[in-house]
Amino acid sequence: MKHFLYPIIVFVLIRTMVASADSRSFQTLSSGDITVQYVVADSMYAKKALATLSRAFEEIAFDLQVTESETLSVLIVPSRSEFGKYIHGELPKWTGAFAIPRYNKMVVKSPRWDRGKNDFRANLIHELTHLLVHEMVGNKPIPRWIDEGLAIFYSREQKWKTSTALSKAMATHSLIPLPDIDYVLKFHQIKAELAYQESYSAVRYLLATYDIDAIQIILQGIRENRDLDKSFILATGSPFRVFEHEWIQYVEKNYKWFWLSDINNFIWISILLLVILAVIIKRIRNRRTIEEWEKFPEAE
Repeated sequence: MKHFLYPIIVFVLIRTMVASADSRSFQTLSSGDITVQYVVADSMYAKKALATLSRAFEEIAFDLQVTESETLSVLIVPSRSEFGKYIHGELPKWTGAFAIPRYNKMVVKSPRWDRGKNDFRANLIHELTHLLVHEMVGNKPIPRWIDEGLAIFYSREQKWKTSTALSKAMATHSLIPLPDIDYVLKFHQIKAELAYQESYSAVRYLLATYDIDAIQIILQGIRENRDLDKSFILATGSPFRVFEHEWIQYVEKNYKWFWLSDINNFIWISILLLVILAVIIKRIRNRRTIEEWEKFPEAE
């Protein structure tokens, strides 16, 4: 998962990044306003990062109406232990990448050692979205569900598009109120996964119902210190709480029973376990039968 950082931990992370960069032989690859730092072993991934970010930048900047942007810095972390130093215990262990909007920087894991756990391309675009969103609003506080929802939307991360957790939460009346997603860094991993699914779902509903214009109006309102309800009224015709209620109704109508699709998997697993259990029971019975036979002497 991905995060932007609160100001209280930015200084520690920047200091760690600088110290690490000084102690390792980092290379630099640049194109336009994007700069990638990497070690030689990650040369291929640096080129991929530069190409990916250059393409995605145009689409996201156009949609969000970002007309000016500072130089974007990307650090590809060469090892697991080094990434642990960067998060410095201030971010959850399940963090996959993070952005530092104040400095227009992102830190991503190298796929060389993080294979199969995170999508490198998706991580890059996810963090790029965070940086551009925060640049548009002048680095002012933004509802986390909007920030994360947009990042997932543009990065096309399939793992958050599945709605199983969202469906189960709807069926058990345990949805997280959208404003509470601001505290996602304090959530355990399962609850955080629900928060990400909710964020994507709410943003997708907002875009599908009110189009990108609504996002632009809301973000511009944040930049201008406008009350969130006033921005939502301008964007959707209703205050935020009404929008949230609309979205919940949409989820209930379309996803409340989606979790039942997992039942097929449970059925097949149950059948397999029953077959294994039957084999074990049969072997035990056969062994007992043989032991019973061995108690009687053979006929002469």
